[in-house]
Amino acid sequence: MKHIGIIGAGISGLTTAKTFLQKGYQVTVLEKSDGIGGVWHQSRSYVGVTTQTTRDEYAFSDYPMPSHYPMWPTGQQVQEYLTNYAIHFDIMPHIQFGITVKNMYYDGFNWMVKLNDGRSLSFGYVVVCTGTFHEPYIPEIPGMDSFKSAGGLLLHSSNISNTEQLAGKDVAVIGFAKSATDIAATAADVSKRCTLIYRRAQWKVPRFFGNRINMKYLLFSRFSEAFFDAHKKNTFQYVLHSLGRPLVWLHWRMLELLLKKQFNLRKCNMLPTHHIEDQISCSLGVEPVQFYKKVAAKQIQGICSEIAHFSGRDMVLKNGAVMRPDLVVFGTGFKQRLPFLQLQYQEMITNANGMYMLYRNILHPDLPQMGFVGFNSSLFTTLTSEIAAHWLAATVSGDLILPPAEDMLREMRLMEKWRCEERPIAAEFSGLCVAPFNYKHLDELMRDMGYRTRASRNFIYEFFKPINPKDYKKMLSGKSLIF
Repeated sequence: MKHIGIIGAGISGLTTAKTFLQKGYQVTVLEKSDGIGGVWHQSRSYVGVTTQTTRDEYAFSDYPMPSHYPMWPTGQQVQEYLTNYAIHFDIMPHIQFGITVKNMYYDGFNWMVKLNDGRSLSFGYVVVCTGTFHEPYIPEIPGMDSFKSAGGLLLHSSNISNTEQLAGKDVAVIGFAKSATDIAATAADVSKRCTLIYRRAQWKVPRFFGNRINMKYLLFSRFSEAFFDAHKKNTFQYVLHSLGRPLVWLHWRMLELLLKKQFNLRKCNMLPTHHIEDQISCSLGVEPVQFYKKVAAKQIQGICSEIAHFSGRDMVLKNGAVMRPDLVVFGTGFKQRLPFLQLQYQEMITNANGMYMLYRNILHPDLPQMGFVGFNSSLFTTLTSEIAAHWLAATVSGDLILPPAEDMLREMRLMEKWRCEERPIAAEFSGLCVAPFNYKHLDELMRDMGYRTRASRNFIYEFFKPINPKDYKKMLSGKSLIF
C-alpha cells in the first residue's frame, strides 16, 4: 500500500487522513502550526468568529456537531469539534506538528519531500490540503512604513485575537467580507471609534429571513440551487432558465427587496449596486449580529472608498478624506499559494490569472500521484472536503477509474471558460469555490464513485429539504444508483 503524505491538518487534511486510514493506507500528516484546525486554529481565528453555516450543516457525515452547540458555533467550538473528530478516528498519532514543507519533487516513482527540520520523506502519493485560506493577504499601500514608524498599527483580521486589541482605539477596518464586518461589529462595542472602509457594498443574508425562517431552508436546498444559471443543467433547470426566466428574475428581486427592508440598507447607505445572484458564492456573508443596526446608529461609520496612501499617522482615502486611526485592520482575505511545489507544477495547475485548473477541483491529469482536497470550497466545506477525500481515495485504490486525460482536460477548459465568461464570481478564491452549486458538485463526485445522490426516493422531499451531511453517511455505505 502507498504511503500517503498529507500537507495540512485543517478540515480537509483531517477528513482525508481519516478516509485513507480507514482504507488501510499508511498516512503521515504534516502540519506547520502546533495544532490542528487550519483556519479554525486559535492562532488564526479572530475574536468573535462563528461559522457561516448552521451547526448541523457544518459537520462531517459520520460525526455530527454536539447538539448543545449554538446554531452558529464559535471558532473555539469548531476547533474543539475538530480535535474530538481527530481523537475519535485516531488521527492524532499520524500528525507531525511544527513541520513546514520546504520543497518537493517527483523522482518518477515517489514524491521526495524536504522538511524544515532537515528531514526528507518519501511518499507514494501526496494530498495537498492547504485550502483556500493559506496566507493572509494585506495589500501594499504607499506609506505603510511611515504609518507604523509614527506609531500606527497595521494588522490582518486573523491577528485580532481579543477585544483588548480594539478597546479604546480609533479603529479602521478595511473590506466588506465576513472578517471585516465581523470585526467592525465587535469593535463598535469596545473601540473609541470604528470606521469601515470598503470599495463597494456587498449583499449579506440574515440568519433568519424575515426574522423567522432559518437561512438553511432558503439557501441550502436543491430548490434554491436551481435558481442559479449552472454550467450544465438538468431538464428542470433548463426549463426554469428559459421559459421560466421571468420567474427567476422575480425570485431574486423579491429576495433583494426583503433584504433591503430587513436590514434597512438605504438608511445605512449600504445598498449594493449589483444583483444578489451575481454575488452568491463562498464569499456570501451572513450578517454579524446587529451589524446594520450599529451602522444605522453610527456606531460603525461606513465609508465607500479606498486607501490612497499613508503619510505618517495620516491615512488618506481616494475620496480625499484624511483619517488618523490608531489601528488599521485588513479584512482583505487570503492568498492561495503552494510555495513548496516546483514552478513547473504550479504553472501546470493554474492559468495565467492564477486560477486553479483541476478536474473536479481535486486533481490534474498531468500531475502524477498528487491530489488536492479542500480546493472545492463551499458553504459547508466539511462535507464537500469529505466527499472529495472519498473520491480521491477511490482513484488511488483503483475503485474509481478516471476518464482519459484528454477528456478531463477538455472538461477543465470548459469550466475555465464558463467561470471567466459566464459567471465571473466563480473565479474568486482562485477558482476554488464550487458554491452555490454545492449539490451539483457533490452529485458529480457521488456519481463518479457509483453511489446514489439522494438519501430517499421521495423526490419532492429531497428537492426542498436543506443539505444534511448525515445523508451522505448512508449513501456512502451502498451502491444503489438513484439519480
